[in-house]
Amino acid sequence: MKKQTRSEAREAVFTQVFQFSTQRDNIDEARAILLEEKPECEQNIGYITEVTNGIIEHEEEIKDIINAHLKKGWSFNRLSKATKTILKVAVYEIKYCDDVPPKVAINEAVELAKKYCDEKEPAFINGLLGGILRTLEA
Repeated sequence: MKKQTRSEAREAVFTQVFQFSTQRDNIDEARAILLEEKPECEQNIGYITEVTNGIIEHEEEIKDIINAHLKKGWSFNRLSKATKTILKVAVYEIKYCDDVPPKVAINEAVELAKKYCDEKEPAFINGLLGGILRTLEA
């Protein structure tokens, strides 16, 4: 089995959180399906579980942080599902994952946006997360 990178594990978190946020499935069942479909995720299951469960646990706080940094007239609910999910993963990592440098979390969010969003989203996500990081560091 090939070694799974942290970026691939982060993408697995993205898919888990995306699925949970759209269907509110049982996250443990979703994780079991993930492991069945992508056995290499077992290598990072601790990270995947911690971040996925942490996002679910702190979802309202994470949404509030994101909302506070959106331009006037915008709200979290206006964002696409993929953008919301990418932002949740990045904000969680910035705020709660001591082993993930914030700039890495932002860069990885931009890479996910390049893969799952339209062409304007990577710059939007980068700018928004940069503002959130400056606020959290202050």
